[in-house]
Amino acid sequence: MHLAHSFVVTASLALVACGGGKKPAAASPSDGRSADADDDSAEGDDAARDEGNADSEAEVGGIPTKCVDQHGTCVPPKGFVERLCQGSFPGVALVMFEKSSPWKRGYMRAEVEPVNASGGVTGEGNLLLGEEVVIVRVRAQPKDGMQVTGAGGWDVLRWDGTCATVSEGEMGLNQNGPMSSAVVTFRFLDEPMREALRADPAVNEAYLKRRSHCKGATMGEVTRECEVWDKKLIDAVVSAVRGGIELPMPQKLP
Repeated sequence: MHLAHSFVVTASLALVACGGGKKPAAASPSDGRSADADDDSAEGDDAARDEGNADSEAEVGGIPTKCVDQHGTCVPPKGFVERLCQGSFPGVALVMFEKSSPWKRGYMRAEVEPVNASGGVTGEGNLLLGEEVVIVRVRAQPKDGMQVTGAGGWDVLRWDGTCATVSEGEMGLNQNGPMSSAVVTFRFLDEPMREALRADPAVNEAYLKRRSHCKGATMGEVTRECEVWDKKLIDAVVSAVRGGIELPMPQKLP
């Protein structure tokens, strides 16, 4: 299910990498359509072509950078999202949360248990009040006006690399208070991603202090100091990503 990063050539990476110095692919050139062509048809063809191009971009082994318009919201292409929401991809999440990424953010209005309507992995721990997420799919109500329970809302990507499905009442599109994030588990990131993050002084300090106080513990009973520095490491990683730190392409991809 995962695409092997080792087969991706340098030119492909330039097309698919996102943010932090990784440039989006250029827009496709005009297809030469005459000026008096039917506007609705042209818009439909352009949308279909854009979605097709975005899907092709995701298929070559990286993370898309071009929007697909879904009910007025910028989301990644459908094929990429279907693969993304079947597993857990913490490195991909960090890239998609990068400061320069185009994806629309959402903010939780309530604490809710994570549910993944796509049938894939769910994260550990509830979605929290104020938690920042990336919208990857819009689940709109049917156009005929019939209200279907569970049909409205969004599929979102959390900071831990898992997807969740939330309703319109549970999440808003505007930040209304302090932001939080899902738990970013540093050891779940691949080595190049960890090294890139440790270039940030706050991340490196928290990493070293956590290692000292936790003494290699990853589960079970730990000291209060270990818990404190574990939280500080998570916060430092999130802050570095929001601040625009340059990240490499993750080794584990959808």
